[in-house]
Amino acid sequence: MCGIAGILYRDGSRPEERVLAAMAEVIAHRGPDGQGVRAFEGCGLAHRRLAIIDLSEGAGQPMTSADGQVHIAFNGEIYNFQHLRSQLSAKGHVFRTQGDTEVILAGYLEWGEGVVERLDGMFALGLWDARHRRLLLTRDRTGKKPLYVYEDDRKVLFASEVKSILAHPDVDRRMWAEAIPQFLSHGYVPTPGSFWARIRKVRPSTFEVFTLGARESRVEQYWEFPLGPEREVKDLGEVEERVRELFTAAVKRRLVSDVPLGAFLSGGIDSTLVVATMSKLVGKVKTFSIGFEGHPAWDETRYAKQVAERYGTEHTEFKVKPESFELIEKLAWHYDEPFGDSSAIPTAIVSKLTRQKVTVALTGDGGDELFAGYPRFQAAVFAEHVPSVLRSVARHALEPIPAGEKHGSLWERSRRFALHASQPLPERLRNWVSLFSATELATMLRPEFARYAAPSLLGASYSTLAAKAGKLDTLNQVLFMNARTYLLDDLNVKVDRASMAASLETRAPFLDTALMEYAFSLPGSLKAKGTNLKWILKRAMAADLPDEVVNRKKMGFGVPLGAWFRDELREVLRERLLADGAKLHRFIRREALENLVKQHDDKKRDLGLHFWSLWLLETWLRANPQEA
Repeated sequence: MCGIAGILYRDGSRPEERVLAAMAEVIAHRGPDGQGVRAFEGCGLAHRRLAIIDLSEGAGQPMTSADGQVHIAFNGEIYNFQHLRSQLSAKGHVFRTQGDTEVILAGYLEWGEGVVERLDGMFALGLWDARHRRLLLTRDRTGKKPLYVYEDDRKVLFASEVKSILAHPDVDRRMWAEAIPQFLSHGYVPTPGSFWARIRKVRPSTFEVFTLGARESRVEQYWEFPLGPEREVKDLGEVEERVRELFTAAVKRRLVSDVPLGAFLSGGIDSTLVVATMSKLVGKVKTFSIGFEGHPAWDETRYAKQVAERYGTEHTEFKVKPESFELIEKLAWHYDEPFGDSSAIPTAIVSKLTRQKVTVALTGDGGDELFAGYPRFQAAVFAEHVPSVLRSVARHALEPIPAGEKHGSLWERSRRFALHASQPLPERLRNWVSLFSATELATMLRPEFARYAAPSLLGASYSTLAAKAGKLDTLNQVLFMNARTYLLDDLNVKVDRASMAASLETRAPFLDTALMEYAFSLPGSLKAKGTNLKWILKRAMAADLPDEVVNRKKMGFGVPLGAWFRDELREVLRERLLADGAKLHRFIRREALENLVKQHDDKKRDLGLHFWSLWLLETWLRANPQEA
């Protein structure tokens, strides 16, 4: 796990090593174990190293191929590198190191761009082929590892984080006009966009090739989730056995490390399965969990402790207090852009705690996305069976009634379901997970920005994905859209930035390629049966799941923001959003902000998540005045 950056000058000029060094230095947290810079005619690469496999100096980067013509800066872990290494050795390739980076180089020499689709893991890389004067950029299948690109007439810049690109002295920092409505709707700017007009994210499952002399890059998609039709299941026992085999193999592949290893443990199904499987494979496991002091409804540590006792782990837990909001300025710097998921706070804290004892942590991320763990997935299927007339009546009846003081309550979720159940599937799903609706944004935003809040613009990514997934059953359509939106731009971003801020590598067995492909090929009816979510996963792994884990109510990794903003952080919120000189007022009408605060104080709505997002947006605007 590392940080990468690079420069391509379109006229063939040699990049300045001091600039490359500056781009690397600003992401030193991603790789505290070393820095490398290499400049060539036309291209330069920079790297920050977090040493995980092969700790020798010879495994440092940027790394050069045996023939001296191909150079790479790589971030991530390739879990099948030993298999690829054996294949390449049989073809005559000789290796000087024991890690995965050199395997990618040899694979490129053997298979060219075809090496990308053979890589199984989490990765982002820049590869300079001096023979053909071209730069290859690519990113893993689900977008677990980040990769940003800046382009203008003279140059192409790329990096693991935006701040690295901004370290180049000649960058257009103007803000993308549509970013604020997109962020206030989704809690992030959907891929490939960003808050900067000229900076974009590389799409997952794709590679791009920039060739000197060519004005446009060539983009190819090398992988996609299975898009149907789903496999016919004749023997349920075979399915359960295959799920067990694939998950165990996924965990085993992620245990290869030359540094200490542990696991995040929430006490939910997914993290419990990771810990249970690790315990079988390696014995005693170090586990880490986090909770919220004074808010037991949001605290999962009691469940984590039960699992830790069952599997005899070396367990550590930590409690978050409202004072942890002091992290906001630091988190805003690490995330570069405003980020609407408040669980970034506990994720950052548990990552820092974990890094004190291990360098690599396995997580349960992806289990909900593969096997349908969120109630909204179940609701999407249920809505298809409710008569349209009934859905319309419910919407009109419930719209004027306040949502209530607690986010996530049965009433609040039921009301949200009814308000959007009559909409087409992609629009319905987007509105169920959105912060502010298109209607709210149209009245909140000043006119020059409100025009970018049209439903067609806010929902463009969902509509495109829905068109691709038309052959899938309803539940699998929802899982696909979720994987290419929430998983990509929220969950993966949250964990990557929070963990790398602490120089901690995280690995997610549920995002294993073979497991994902198999899970997505199963009919939705095996993933959710009635109100029973993750049905096939729970059946397949029943022996490893204590009853208290299976039967507990799903909590998620949330934060009690609503309570905090009505109590300990009440005055701080007003100072941040309503004070004269607040940067938000350029984009959002002050009266609209005052109305939101009043609704929250009067307990008509729980707007904790909304205020968190507005707080982060104000923080970003203060830190980036020239961009705004």
